[in-house]
Amino acid sequence: MSYPEGSIIPRPEHPISRADIDVDVLKVLYRLHHKGHLAYLVGGGIRDLWLGKQPKDFDIATDAHPQEIRRIFRNSRIIGKRFRLVQVFFKGGKIVEVSTFRSRSEFDAEVDMLAPNNTFGSPVEDAQRRDLTINALFYNIADFSILDYVGGVKDLQDGIIRVVGPPEIRFQRDPVRMLRVLRHASRTGFQIDPTAWSAIQSYRHLIRLCSPARVRDELLKDFRSGYCRYFFQLMLASGLLAAIFPHIGETTDGAAFSGLQPRMQAVFGTIDLLTMGGLSLSEAFFWAAFLIPFLEKVTALPFQQIEPETVAKYVDESLSPLEFARGRRDEVIMRLVTVSQLVHQLGAGRRVSARLKRRLCLPEAWLLYHILTGASQKFFEDIIAQQSVKPVLPEQPPTTKRRRGRRRTHRKKVSPI
Repeated sequence: MSYPEGSIIPRPEHPISRADIDVDVLKVLYRLHHKGHLAYLVGGGIRDLWLGKQPKDFDIATDAHPQEIRRIFRNSRIIGKRFRLVQVFFKGGKIVEVSTFRSRSEFDAEVDMLAPNNTFGSPVEDAQRRDLTINALFYNIADFSILDYVGGVKDLQDGIIRVVGPPEIRFQRDPVRMLRVLRHASRTGFQIDPTAWSAIQSYRHLIRLCSPARVRDELLKDFRSGYCRYFFQLMLASGLLAAIFPHIGETTDGAAFSGLQPRMQAVFGTIDLLTMGGLSLSEAFFWAAFLIPFLEKVTALPFQQIEPETVAKYVDESLSPLEFARGRRDEVIMRLVTVSQLVHQLGAGRRVSARLKRRLCLPEAWLLYHILTGASQKFFEDIIAQQSVKPVLPEQPPTTKRRRGRRRTHRKKVSPI
């Protein structure tokens, strides 16, 4: 059944059940409801439940102001400066975030600071300030209905990623929304609305105006999502990859980009396998894996022949738009250099040097080495099963020490007295 914007979908006509909602989240919703406030489950949790997935977290929106929420829940605290929200704490370190309906987005503001009376709004205004229609649905705990003010249910049914409002305006006000469009398209398998796709290609250069740290954090979410293979395919096709990393775009032409796709799919496909398997990996590991295909293409050399100085220079130039801290870039460089040395030593049938074995980054470099050399899927499944990366290096042949003869001491004969 198709529903127009502004619809209220009753419980018998949607697939979301309270049985799939976290118990502590239900406690928060019911307490707000019993205190006379509107209490809605909002955002990606509704989207995932509709698609039959288990949400990683749940967010709640209400008409109660932060101080009122704080009085209702003693086990809570207020955070944030411009838009304040409340974190409610439960056993085991669980946190449920509760926000008040907002009238405007901090990125849509025309002034630096918003007046307090302009911060809070109605459910309709809150829905219209969200990025995508499929993320702007509300679940009302009062009657278990779904409130849809932007046509999100229809887009869920049709498999469409659509921006709330005109994409051109929304992307200009907050260019990071372009990354979110690609992210949700890769995670859901939905088609991107042609208007939004055209706007991304037209305004992709605006991504450079965003805070480098914010863009870096957004990309790291996709590295760890389990869907980075599809995400970076869309990044290549839309031109956002070259917009964020101009050095990569300048040193790699369009034909080379298309030639890199098989290599990138293989590398990122393995990363997805590892992250979906629950393996814990460092941020430096993801950036090192990301740069491997480009480094090979730019140098036109086998990986073992790339000099450490070349690796360091390329990492510095490629990651500079994201303003990496010096220590973090050094971690990426050390992993790539160690991979190069592993390829050189193991590929030549030599023993791994003792100096290499002492490096703290060896486990992740060893994993990158097997990604680079195309190890079998079973190899990575075994690593996931043991939930740790333990390098298995060739045993050193026993060294034979030359036996030295006992040194004879010639004693001087003493004549008897």
